[in-house]
Amino acid sequence: MAAAPLLAVSATSLYASLIEPHSYHIIETNILVPELPAAFEGFRIAQITDVHHSRIVPIAEVHRVVEAAMKTKPDLIALTGDYTTSYRRYIEPCAEALGELSAPEGVWAVLGNHDHYTDPLLTVRALKRHRVSVLENANTAITRGGDTLQLLGIGDWTWGRADWARALHGVDKRRPSVMLSHQPVVLDLPEAEGVSLILSGHTHGGQVSLPLVGPPIRYGRDFKYVQGLYEKNGTQLYVSAGTGVIGLPVRLGVRPEISVLKLKRA
Repeated sequence: MAAAPLLAVSATSLYASLIEPHSYHIIETNILVPELPAAFEGFRIAQITDVHHSRIVPIAEVHRVVEAAMKTKPDLIALTGDYTTSYRRYIEPCAEALGELSAPEGVWAVLGNHDHYTDPLLTVRALKRHRVSVLENANTAITRGGDTLQLLGIGDWTWGRADWARALHGVDKRRPSVMLSHQPVVLDLPEAEGVSLILSGHTHGGQVSLPLVGPPIRYGRDFKYVQGLYEKNGTQLYVSAGTGVIGLPVRLGVRPEISVLKLKRA
């Protein structure tokens, strides 16, 4: 009898390390946006986050993520940070792999906390060199016919890199907008109020979610929003579980996620 629990633990460990981290999950979510222009009805945004190319996340996995995302046929691709984990040598190959992404309305990115920890300037330069547009505290307008959708990116809040004045300069919060923010906790900041939709990562969905308990990470101070769709004061937030791992190379109960957000007029 004593062998049964040991066998269960061993099987779970093997699954968490060898199977689930590589079992990519496409999650499509309809996002209702008030006053969404007609030209953006059904607009598809593919979100990739937290790929964490490193010793435990080989470049082959990043290429798999890219291939899976391209199959969703997005109109725009949003990258919400943490492309590597700790070492500069992983930045260039990761950016090169992400450079294989393409969409009619472009590939747009912000940095995450691990990108700042590793080398933010080198990361930005590598992404731009491989045709990824970086929106660090900046905004732009996606135009279709005579209609526009405001797109903005905010710097990593936990590193003190968020410059709201620059990110929101010229943004009309009465009109639909999408903001890229690695940190989901920005939903609680007054500056974010009025933004239609925020796309975030950072949490990995907890990376581990236990039966009856859920992700233990949600009890942390900065992990109030762990995974999925949230709303506060009219601003919606989507938190993706991302695709990579940090610390231990395991996922359990939280499959790696490529998110597809489909905009619909409310």
